[in-house]
Amino acid sequence: MSASRKEQMNQAEIADRARQLESVMRGLKQAKFTTQDASGLKDSEKYIMLMLATLNEGRPVTPTEIAKKLKVTLAAVTHHINALQERDLVSRAVSPDDRRVVLISLSAQGAEIVETLRISYWKKICGLVEYLGDKDSAELVDLIGKIAKYMEKAPGL
Repeated sequence: MSASRKEQMNQAEIADRARQLESVMRGLKQAKFTTQDASGLKDSEKYIMLMLATLNEGRPVTPTEIAKKLKVTLAAVTHHINALQERDLVSRAVSPDDRRVVLISLSAQGAEIVETLRISYWKKICGLVEYLGDKDSAELVDLIGKIAKYMEKAPGL
């Protein structure tokens, strides 16, 4: 939207469009990009496992690193790590450099699940691009980039 068009919207139009935007964003949040699978994992547990596979190029990480990356509390991460460890999907180890530091890594079974999740997620993203077509998917990429920039700078959020 050009600067001149932004100026032309009155407060009622802005509020109406904001309600529409909030509604579709809420719907998008409720849409699942992670698929239902036989693992029985919660979406939050899947995200933690994906984080373990990507942070430090898959090397063991601390629960604090996971919490910071996901922007959640350490307690929440610890809770999910405990559940994942009970299912033998992750393991804990003491850091060889500092015995006070606990390192978390994926087990072999956890790594297999992550690979399945990645494949499924990628198929869903590719399906979305195919569904939207080249023009709309390129516009979506541009708009989401603009949203991310705005949210980083937006006051009071």
